Amino acid sequence: MSERVTVTSPRGRSTPLRRVTGDRSRVDAAPVRALMRIQAGHAAVTCAIVVLIAGGLPLLFAWEPALSRVRLFGVRLPWLVLCVVVPVVWAAVARRHVRLAERAERDFAAMARHE
Repeated sequence: MSERVTVTSPRGRSTPLRRVTGDRSRVDAAPVRALMRIQAGHAAVTCAIVVLIAGGLPLLFAWEPALSRVRLFGVRLPWLVLCVVVPVVWAAVARRHVRLAERAERDFAAMARHE
């Protein structure tokens, strides 16, 4: 069974940072801040991808109006992109973000166990 690790912000009023184990040893704030920076970086990249997609599509269709008139299966291309492609891409981006966040947490937990 895996060991549970409780991580809270070193700047908050919450309980001190500590690893939940038998010895209740204290985890330094520096590794926690590093974990928070890593996860914030992943979140920033995820947000940038979403903003580029959300902002890029209207710009693409405004820049090339002929694309707006293309029909596939009787539906105009912008609607197909918005209703089919965008949700699939966002789900993939969200899955990637969760996978990266969980990997960072696993790495942190492994580091905390070996202290």
